[in-house]
Amino acid sequence: MSANTLGPLVRLRGLRTEQLPAADATAEDLAPLLLAILQEAVPFIDSASPKAAGAKPDPKVWKSKGSHMHHDSRARVEVLERVIPAAELGKVEARSAAGEGTEAKGAKEGKVRGETWCCRKSVHVDAPERGTASWDEFVRAFREEHAQSEKAFTPACLEAHEAQSWDCAGVEVDEGGTRWGRFKLVVEEMRHRIGKPVLKDRTFPVLQMTAAALGEGQREFVVVSIPVPDFGEKSEKSMLAKEKGAQVAFYVSVERIRRISGAEGKRSIEWLMATASDAAGVLPAWVQNLAAPGVIWKDVPLFMAWIARERRKEAKTKDVVPNGGGKGETSKSTGADGDGSSIPRISSAVEVGSLPTVSEETSNDPELVAHAGR
Repeated sequence: MSANTLGPLVRLRGLRTEQLPAADATAEDLAPLLLAILQEAVPFIDSASPKAAGAKPDPKVWKSKGSHMHHDSRARVEVLERVIPAAELGKVEARSAAGEGTEAKGAKEGKVRGETWCCRKSVHVDAPERGTASWDEFVRAFREEHAQSEKAFTPACLEAHEAQSWDCAGVEVDEGGTRWGRFKLVVEEMRHRIGKPVLKDRTFPVLQMTAAALGEGQREFVVVSIPVPDFGEKSEKSMLAKEKGAQVAFYVSVERIRRISGAEGKRSIEWLMATASDAAGVLPAWVQNLAAPGVIWKDVPLFMAWIARERRKEAKTKDVVPNGGGKGETSKSTGADGDGSSIPRISSAVEVGSLPTVSEETSNDPELVAHAGR
């Protein structure tokens, strides 16, 4: 699939619960869906940061929205924006309907809405040091324990619930010249504080797929999240979205994390994340889209400050607890893409009051509508 060819799956409108795989789906049953998601997500995120040496994103597609620095991260965070018109998405829906032999009702009735994607890019020294993080720390936080990590380092994230999961063991597929495997497929429900008492908390149910590049020397993985807005109404497995008074909102995202050669041959890690969102409710979409570029970059210093605190906690635990045992014991990444270096475990809770200034700026900010969920 071309970088400029959009598909029907990785879309802000999301999927219906009835479109999810059966609870007892086998790895063989899941493989076509996993491949289809990759075929949309990989070219899309690659277009925001092409891998070819010296290549840059098309400025007509991804427009620069500036860059930011924060004392908790050594890396500068670049911000880009891509607007996908409703007319273009209408064609996507029409193509998809034609392929399924159904009618594209949304496009015919003019109900297809455009999407505004905001993307951040940062490159970090591969080391477990202040202001940056190691490859194993990225793997643990974003590939292995994505929801737990997000809840831990994001002050506005109040709850996380894994509602459903599928066994993807053994699935391997080819996309973009890369062999992909180590798939994980779950439905996650996340609740975010938006700005009480003015705005209600938002609940985001998403189908989340994680996949890693295979092969010697491959150090890359992607995380794709697709809304399932009717999950609370249609699935008995829902906990957060089905609660009385829950305000369900939407976000779709594609995240790519890979190790690259940095300056002077030193190993670096590129962290790329693109998302489009709609908090629903009373706040107009254009207000949310306007706020997004000024908010999305803040995840980077939040994560770097949090992982630094986790290392300090781990060091203190090893000093106090004999043999480094107990709750704070270190672990080694067992995945084929890990280096086996010691990394801190995810804490079960974070004291919001101890978070850096950047979190205080966002914790009661209506702009969090554009930031909640990723």
